[in-house]
Amino acid sequence: MYKKLLLGLLLALVAAPAFAQGIVITIEPEPDVQPRRRPPRPRFAPIEVRSHGVETNIDGQGATTTITQTFYNPNSMQLEGQYLFPLPVEAAINSFEMTMNGKMVKGELLAADKARSIYEGIVRQMLDPGLLEFAGRGLFKASVFPILPQQELTIRFMYTELLPYDSGLVRFRYPLRTKTFCQVPVQTLSVKVNIKSEQALQAIYSPTHSCEIIRRGDKEALVGFEARNNQPDADFELYFGHAGETVAASVMTFREGAEAGYFLALLTPKIKLSDDEILPKDVIYVIDTSGSMLDDGKIAQAKKALKLCVNALGERDRFGIVTFSTESKKWREELSVATRDNKDAAGLAIEKIEAMGGTNIAAALKDGLALARNKDEVKRPTYIVFLTDGLPTVEQTDVRQLVKMASELRETHMRLFTFGVGFDVNTWLLDTLAEQNRGQREYVKPKEDIEVKVGNFYSKIASPVLADVKLRIEGAEVTDIQPKVMPDLFAGTQLAVLGRYVKPGRHQVILEGTVNGQKRVYEYTQEFTESSNAKAYLPRMWAVRRVGFLLDQINLSGFNKELKDEIVALGTKFGIVTPYTSFLVVEDSQIPPPRAEAPRDDSGWRERRAVENRPQGDASRRAEGMGGGGRAPGASTGRNAVEDSEANDDRRSNDNADGANKADKDAAKKVEEKAKGGGYATKAGKRAEDLKKKGYDERAAQAMAAENVKTIGARTFVWSDGIWLESDITNGELIEAELVEYLSESYFTLARDTEIAKVLALGTEVIFRKGKKVVRVIEVAEEARNEEKK
Repeated sequence: MYKKLLLGLLLALVAAPAFAQGIVITIEPEPDVQPRRRPPRPRFAPIEVRSHGVETNIDGQGATTTITQTFYNPNSMQLEGQYLFPLPVEAAINSFEMTMNGKMVKGELLAADKARSIYEGIVRQMLDPGLLEFAGRGLFKASVFPILPQQELTIRFMYTELLPYDSGLVRFRYPLRTKTFCQVPVQTLSVKVNIKSEQALQAIYSPTHSCEIIRRGDKEALVGFEARNNQPDADFELYFGHAGETVAASVMTFREGAEAGYFLALLTPKIKLSDDEILPKDVIYVIDTSGSMLDDGKIAQAKKALKLCVNALGERDRFGIVTFSTESKKWREELSVATRDNKDAAGLAIEKIEAMGGTNIAAALKDGLALARNKDEVKRPTYIVFLTDGLPTVEQTDVRQLVKMASELRETHMRLFTFGVGFDVNTWLLDTLAEQNRGQREYVKPKEDIEVKVGNFYSKIASPVLADVKLRIEGAEVTDIQPKVMPDLFAGTQLAVLGRYVKPGRHQVILEGTVNGQKRVYEYTQEFTESSNAKAYLPRMWAVRRVGFLLDQINLSGFNKELKDEIVALGTKFGIVTPYTSFLVVEDSQIPPPRAEAPRDDSGWRERRAVENRPQGDASRRAEGMGGGGRAPGASTGRNAVEDSEANDDRRSNDNADGANKADKDAAKKVEEKAKGGGYATKAGKRAEDLKKKGYDERAAQAMAAENVKTIGARTFVWSDGIWLESDITNGELIEAELVEYLSESYFTLARDTEIAKVLALGTEVIFRKGKKVVRVIEVAEEARNEEKK
């Protein structure tokens, strides 16, 4: 029989919308006595993936990828195995080779039909459906021997390919996802992509992972992604384009069936700009110097950050400084041009700043906004950086009145960016000031460095390219654009805009803005596809942003049932954990058993139903207990308030699937902690206990149980009672579900559909939609099977 022992992404080929990863399985002789169908404990300890390294060199559209993976066999016996690499669909492979511990290994290529029989055969014997996600594709197969006991095994695979164009950009895809097969996290994971082009590069963007991008001149760049103790759950995708207009635009889309599609518009200014193309700007720094800034060296860090930002100003920029404690003081009554002499003078003044007194936020805002107003005919982009570590204690202390005052004094060319230092700040005040004044908020937690946070912020706004940005798409009937208010565009940054569209086709994307007071219009013709599910990460990216925006509206404006209902609907459909969708991670009830009697109504078994059917007061209290419900402006302070604000901002600002998933996982962890404090059991805790009873060690059980929400394309599945359930299936649909026995002929007939096969690969018991009907895969115990045969 086959026993799956080590598996991992040993090779990946781009161009395939489905997953592709190498798998090593061990081959054992058939025992004299057949074991029970599902032994209580695994026979072998899981093979550890010590490291997984990917290095790709791209020259034009040609790419050579080398994958190096090191495994460790913790077992006390030598093993023999086979390496299986499911070939991606549409892969344009030119050549490949494989080595094991430095020695060349021969392999063979199998056509899709022969590969399918191998996949199905292994699934039948291993009693694990994971390989079904590769159904319908060819296979590369090679022998792996020996797998020595308690030693490492290094496999290296290299292949070359021709990269395709997609959405006007060159696309590289590496199937990085290993979570389906690896029981424990990969210790060291790295992806390194070197790009070399004969033309100047402009857009470089990963919609799937948060990457570091280092540009080496106009025509070369290095893109890197690293993680430790990580279980990758998404393929790695990278797009790059060549320099054209001052601002380049490309559109990626996803659309299935008759529903509205999803799009991501990527706006990228040129990297190298002439002085005329960079807008001169005004920057006013408003810095808290109250006595509390002495704690933990905050004032010293703030002074370093201020000097750093002043010295980085361009020679056409102007700046002002306001310090405030019990009173507010301007360094100079008017803005100063950023000459070397003025920068030096400012540096001397900054050195003399001392921290003492109270916190007069009202006077500080008045002085900062007064400096920002000027008599220039052409209004410059003006950025007010407001940094404080405390609550208003002097003069006006009503935060609503402070917000009203700032709104009345602000002019359209002004942007207000807020920095809250520590937890003793009013998040409602800082978030609202940033939201209403087209800025952003940032929080510096205890032990974090103010200089680093402020310095990173300034590097992003250093070179404005386009102000007062607006985006419209003619003819596509676009809705629910996120962000709703566009920020200014800056050189070296990219703006990712997500939204939905009703009408497919070729449409005009129109970008408008101002440059030195003059209107600028850029027009691009882009394709909004009628049917394409290749970029399956787009729907959830959009939904996570939308949920972050809605949660912010509740926190800033108070509880609103319509907003809550939309959060619940989106959270349920896309598996997004919020205080209002705690049922995704909290174990509160059970799924009805197969062949159960139909309920009197369609409510009950899930927490979502239970919450919505309770009196509104109870639902609100439950949400508040999980961190929702909104906060009164005066009560928005402390650690929880800061973390809630950061969580919502992370969701709203995510520009790749990895960022969206991380924001959601952080939120889920917080909801789980609050649920435990409220006496609720969590799905992760229950699942980990079940896995340990089956023989998995603590580390493997915790790693496997951590993920209870999975997405396949635009579909979301939630783990509950050992079953993977498509998230928006109702109780009534469950009762009417068609039952299919796991590993039956009907089961493998379903698996012939490659999209359904990906769903079946989730586990041995799955409930999902197939067209207009619901299918429920059930695992029948061996004893029951034998009884039926009698």
